Amino acid sequence: MLHETITLSKERNVTLTTYLIEDQAEYQQGMTRPIIVICPGGGYAFLSERESEPIALKYVAAGFHAAILRYGINEHAVAPGPLNDLAGAVAYIRDHAKEWFVDPGSVIVMGFSAGAHVAGQLGVFWNKGELLPDYSEDLSRVKPNGMILCYPVLDLHASSSHLDIEAKPGQTPEEISFGQKHPKMPLSKMFVYDEAEGRYFANFEVAMNAYIFDGEYTQEQEDFYSLQNQVSEDTCPTFLWHCNGDGLILPSNSLDFASALEKHHVSVELHLYADGGHGIALANERTACDIWNYYPYADSWMQHSIDWVDRLTGYNEEIRKSL
Repeated sequence: MLHETITLSKERNVTLTTYLIEDQAEYQQGMTRPIIVICPGGGYAFLSERESEPIALKYVAAGFHAAILRYGINEHAVAPGPLNDLAGAVAYIRDHAKEWFVDPGSVIVMGFSAGAHVAGQLGVFWNKGELLPDYSEDLSRVKPNGMILCYPVLDLHASSSHLDIEAKPGQTPEEISFGQKHPKMPLSKMFVYDEAEGRYFANFEVAMNAYIFDGEYTQEQEDFYSLQNQVSEDTCPTFLWHCNGDGLILPSNSLDFASALEKHHVSVELHLYADGGHGIALANERTACDIWNYYPYADSWMQHSIDWVDRLTGYNEEIRKSL
């Protein structure tokens, strides 16, 4: 395996970590493979390790290449920065496709939660030169061939506005420990006081969106980066999955995006699991850090996504033809 970490932007702390199956004389010699480019979640404030290497290794085991993009977060999360980070990763992969035995026509972008917002942006905006000025002369260079979006942030109006962060009665917003506090968003907008409970709850929608817009934002900005509004016939085929018990990033994110894809006659596969919450990664004990990340009924999503990539790219059929 060719496993290395490549710095794409030192200034933005953007790296691409590869998990590439090396060409072997014993099997499928000379054959190019699809690659899955993974964008971990983390609300644009951190990057989840549970949604990184464990995911990449599953795809490698299925016979695909994989890579993890650690895109710009915190002060570097401002749009369209992460979109350009992912575009740069896709361009870099295509530039090295021959030496890496990557099929340049089978570059799949993938994301979890906020990472799915990054992946989804490239899926809908790949042909917008004004957002991708470095690639405007040849936008096809950064066009993804498919998307896998996992409990995705897509509609910036559809995240929890009343998140229980276990604030104590009497605590002020200044005293509350909350990892999504953005320095340019007023605490009065990030926290809501619940009279019945006598304590504060977080408006996660406002808190996360503050990272995308570097503080306060307008409804026009929020609407523009709500990606169901940007789907067109040029959007790439998409695989989506979500849990119906997700109270943080609401299932309507996936449902409305799937509906927009269907309206524009874009191939879409959607799996909505009956229960389960947010951030469950593989959904099994291998990536669960607590009981809220454990919902093994949904662990079938991984095999479904592998089968979807195979159908989309025809990879296994190429192997069978070569035997």
